[in-house]
Amino acid sequence: MEPRFEQRDAFRVLGVEDDACKMETVDPGFNDLWMNRFMARHDEVQALSTDKAYYAVWIGTLPNGDFGQGRHLAGMAVVGDPPVPEGWVIRDIPAAEYAVFGTNLRDVGDATEYALREWLPNSAYEMDEPKPRFDRMPPDTTGPETPVTVWIPVRKKG
Repeated sequence: MEPRFEQRDAFRVLGVEDDACKMETVDPGFNDLWMNRFMARHDEVQALSTDKAYYAVWIGTLPNGDFGQGRHLAGMAVVGDPPVPEGWVIRDIPAAEYAVFGTNLRDVGDATEYALREWLPNSAYEMDEPKPRFDRMPPDTTGPETPVTVWIPVRKKG
């Protein structure tokens, strides 16, 4: 699996976030974040969304360098300063060059693991930290075969 490279301008994501989510497993906190907390106010943010896509933004890593954990933001891209529902946040995602991997919703965890643990260390790139990585899901996300893209911020090594 080889990525395509794409430069993306800065953008904003409006959503709800949690520090306790884990990517690798079907974590109750992860499901609660998306299915309960985000979906409860989905219609409000969807009306403000620039592209109607869903963004799973992963901010930071644990001190041990575990890419699979950290703060997770479930949201949608917006512009300007829209109203922020109580308990929600707007996060600015800085401009970056990204290695973009195509996968599907069912395999997004495996694709991310491959990108971070196999492709990245063996490539001419390194993660452009502290810029967050994210998964982008289309507006019509309906099931495990839905196409998803994994966006890893990168810069040339050294």
